[in-house]
Amino acid sequence: MERSADRAEVTTQRRKARIIDGFVTLLRRRLGALEQGSAAAQAGARVDGSHRPATRGERGAVSEQAALAHGLRVRAAALGTALHRLADVPRGPTDRGGPGALVQLEDEEGARSWWAVLPGGQGDAVDDATIVSPESPVARALRGAEAGDVVRLRRGGVLREHEVLQVG
Repeated sequence: MERSADRAEVTTQRRKARIIDGFVTLLRRRLGALEQGSAAAQAGARVDGSHRPATRGERGAVSEQAALAHGLRVRAAALGTALHRLADVPRGPTDRGGPGALVQLEDEEGARSWWAVLPGGQGDAVDDATIVSPESPVARALRGAEAGDVVRLRRGGVLREHEVLQVG
């Protein structure tokens, strides 16, 4: 029986590594798109001797492009921070819910779901897991939970109990 538990732990750790790798890839793609968008918006905000807005509407458009470029740079910086923090997430086993944990839950109807608590998570689906940030309500509910515990999650305005099946 212990060999079966060891195999389940190894499988969970492989799943966790695959999910983290997939999430890093997703964030890198988003970061690239944000950087491209920011550069394009910044180019639209350029005003120089040969390119001057002639009307109030054109001046407003240039201002909006500059604001958009700034907003995209801020979001890109946040993704860069999340990627940096992801490098520090332990890929080994954990026995309690919290930052870096992969948790399998079963709801009252028997439906199972995987949740990964990772920096930069926004409810993205990677592999078969939902990625949530450590600051999210779901992550707060999972904090400190162990296999066998019951946690209460509010989803869709409804508070439901879920049993923690695995933590890795």
